[in-house]
Amino acid sequence: MANCEQKRVRVADKITEKDIATWEPGQPVIITAGTGAGKSYFIKNVLYQYAKDNGHRILMLIHRKLCVEQFKVEVKEDGKGDVIEIMTYQKIEQNEMHEGGLRLRQYKYIVCDEFHYFISDASFNNTTDISFKKIIGMDNAIKVFMSATGEDVEEYIKDIVKVKTINYMIPFDWSFISTLNFYHSDASLPEFAKAVIEKDEKGIFFIQQATKAYALYKEFPRHSLFNCSKQNEKYYKYVNMDKIGQMLKEQRFEENILITTSCMDAGVNIIDPLVQFVFIDIKDVGSLIQCMGRKRPQSPDDKIHVFIKAINNQQLGGLETNAKRQLEMADYLKGHTTEEWVKKYVRQIDKSQTVYDDVIDDGNEETCTKKVNDLMYHKNRLDIEEIHHMKGFGDFGYCRYLARKFGKYDPGTEFYDYAVINGNYGLENYLATHAGQVMLQRKDRKELIRVMDVRRDGHLKTSRDILNAALKEDNLPYRIEEFRISKMVDGKQKRYNHAWRIVTHDWNVN
Repeated sequence: MANCEQKRVRVADKITEKDIATWEPGQPVIITAGTGAGKSYFIKNVLYQYAKDNGHRILMLIHRKLCVEQFKVEVKEDGKGDVIEIMTYQKIEQNEMHEGGLRLRQYKYIVCDEFHYFISDASFNNTTDISFKKIIGMDNAIKVFMSATGEDVEEYIKDIVKVKTINYMIPFDWSFISTLNFYHSDASLPEFAKAVIEKDEKGIFFIQQATKAYALYKEFPRHSLFNCSKQNEKYYKYVNMDKIGQMLKEQRFEENILITTSCMDAGVNIIDPLVQFVFIDIKDVGSLIQCMGRKRPQSPDDKIHVFIKAINNQQLGGLETNAKRQLEMADYLKGHTTEEWVKKYVRQIDKSQTVYDDVIDDGNEETCTKKVNDLMYHKNRLDIEEIHHMKGFGDFGYCRYLARKFGKYDPGTEFYDYAVINGNYGLENYLATHAGQVMLQRKDRKELIRVMDVRRDGHLKTSRDILNAALKEDNLPYRIEEFRISKMVDGKQKRYNHAWRIVTHDWNVN
């Protein structure tokens, strides 16, 4: 059977040695290409040969330690360590902060693999701007930025840094997605895993929280392989590094399911036609796309069924509010002095770490100051814009946004080709059991509010309108009705003007 990878346009088809010869030091080269388009192949072969022929060296930067080990093995086995050196972005950041910085002028080419790292990881790593500034400031080197999801950083380079770029775009191909599905409840994950195991098939679970990932692994230890980063010390001890090493080398795993955090969202390839299911519980869209790309199809028939944790419009509103709040302190600092900022936010901490402490040395004395991490600030603004865009699609805005991105939308018929799985088992059972039950007062509603667990900006919501909006978003066939009722209490007639009860309802009927 013909290999579908060979039919796709690859980076090496688009960029030749003649193109490389036109690149000038200082000007960033941006390669936008989907997963499996041969970005790494281009570096390890085409750029390698050109650099070797001209006596130059290549520094390849990678943001995941698993990927570093995999690339190092490949480079060593191919005998290309004479030209290519591999390093993490984090090493540059640590050296800049604590050891005076690395000498990077020995490299003619600095390759930033998966360069979306600078913004995608900024939400939990407040030092990504350090490596970015170091690299972008290397005017003697030709900087090559590669990613399938690097548009946010590209926009930052053009609009904020104001540097012109050389751009290469390889068309994206989402045809390897057989079906696109969304689920609502975490209770669905064990059901998915059980189904894969019982059919003796294979699937990959990408779960943001290590706690949740390990909990799923504990339910199926005989049939699953668990993976997380070393930073998750509590759970890393359960990672079988021998098996993970074998997986990286052979690009496949023996178990039915692989359960991993986002530590494996880039650089790692899984080549196995038996892997037909990918489950993703990760909010960041860029990371989500990277996760899907870990499975590398080898033929037109080698497709995957994708299941993504849905985010309803109420939750989108909470994420938007939180992102706006994270900009407040930074916005104030942009228009005021450090002293004014400290007086306004006395004893307060910027939990988003967009505002950070720094030391200015003017040669005579050192002064402590507050600064804004522009990359993190930029990310928060982009998050707000993206959420606003999602909400613009109306009900199921998140699902519709991703369906459009993955080619599961026909603009002619306005048909969305995705399925929503009602996996809210616990809530639906509660609603069915308590349908018709009258809740006279606020204290009677506490259990319903607790079970629904609708939150905005971390706060539990109690409004009937908000709760009903959540039921509609999850397409649950119930709504909360408010009505008046009178009852005899202690021999006296008492009137309740705002009683609640759960009633069945079809949201598709006006």
